[in-house]
Amino acid sequence: MKRKKLPPSGKHKGMYIFCSKCMKHFSWTQKKTKIKEGNLTNVEPECGENKKRLSSCKFMHRQQYKARINVPGTKSKMTRTFDVDNYNDAVIKAIEFENEMLSDFKPTEVNSASRNIRNRHYLFDSEVKYLDFLDNVGVPEHQKVIRTDKHIKEVQKSLELFNEALSLAKINKKMILLNQISDDHVGYFHSYLLNNKGYANKTYNNKIKALRSFFKWTIDNFDLKVANPFDRVRSRSVSIRKDTITKKEFKDLLDIISPENGHTTTGIKNPKARNRYKPYLKDGIELALHTGGRREEIVELKWNMIQTIEDEPIYIAINNYKVERQLGEGFNDNVIPKIIPITRSLLKLLHRMGYETRKGRDEYLLSPDRAQTSAYAIMDNLSKGFSHFYNQLNTGRELHLKSLRKTYLTYLNSALSGDTKKLSSHSTDDILSKHYIDEKVINKAVKNVDIFG
Repeated sequence: MKRKKLPPSGKHKGMYIFCSKCMKHFSWTQKKTKIKEGNLTNVEPECGENKKRLSSCKFMHRQQYKARINVPGTKSKMTRTFDVDNYNDAVIKAIEFENEMLSDFKPTEVNSASRNIRNRHYLFDSEVKYLDFLDNVGVPEHQKVIRTDKHIKEVQKSLELFNEALSLAKINKKMILLNQISDDHVGYFHSYLLNNKGYANKTYNNKIKALRSFFKWTIDNFDLKVANPFDRVRSRSVSIRKDTITKKEFKDLLDIISPENGHTTTGIKNPKARNRYKPYLKDGIELALHTGGRREEIVELKWNMIQTIEDEPIYIAINNYKVERQLGEGFNDNVIPKIIPITRSLLKLLHRMGYETRKGRDEYLLSPDRAQTSAYAIMDNLSKGFSHFYNQLNTGRELHLKSLRKTYLTYLNSALSGDTKKLSSHSTDDILSKHYIDEKVINKAVKNVDIFG
């Protein structure tokens, strides 16, 4: 399909290009700007995902024309995307859309008509608005909540899956109104997740939860007089796995981590050769075991977070990122830092990593030079690297990086006689016991925590 272009000037009012890949609106595609010595040069907007020029986008098929029209008598806007390939056709569609909207108004019934228009919310347009909301686009400052890119992408994926289920049932996602979504449509999604995608119960529950939250937002935000169609979906049972790693498995895992064993191929349609080995992978995996930290906590550890008493390292104080994010900026100033005790085994690891020469430095323990990488990339590499190398052990079990956290908390819980929640940031013993404590190794814990000895 040819690239869609907006004219450099005089574009139709309210017309944009919307990319459903990077979720960004473009009101222009190219313009001239002055540089040094008054010369003019052509500039382009940046992709919302990779920050490259719009003209280099590899997902042109995800770009569509979109119109935003003011609702008369209100501060609201109506939006609609158009499945056309050239600008002139898009303008025609935009004019039809505007006329269609205005036809609902009678001069003597502006307020009533305004209410009618506000209630005409199309599914696809509302999904776009919801993703904007999650990314704090157009959200008043006092209502903004910081969400991770990963969370927003997961929600986006869930919405895309819902649209795919509707398309399979011959339903146009762009033409169906929110208040037309019924149990039938939820049923299509239910079957699509289980039968077409083959998702496990936990993944199914996560997708349903995302759609339930989306419809709750639309009902509240648009003041819809409808019930949430996803409220009656029951969560499917999920077996809680508390697998911990053994001493032998952990030793064997560290032994096979090398560039030679890191080669793998990812992707089916466009396979790519990758190497899961990273110079910091072993240290990261050991830190995960001996601190019990979540990925983000491990990646953000710095040498100056290590607190000492009489020059002896006693504990690490790190921001409780999970709680801070839940409370939001302006409400999380008094969140108590998370305390990671420096156990005998952790102390050995810190010395091997260079504690004596690095203590007190404002420097990351893992990959100190972040100019060529990001915290998110390191987190991703830790997870995928652990799974890649552990699978080579052929133990017959499926363990993930979080199994190290479970192992740590199991030993710690035994040593602290049930007070682990004070260090692990869990609100209740029930949550800790249900998800993390593995009774099989409780009796193997030692009084002074030294995991694996």
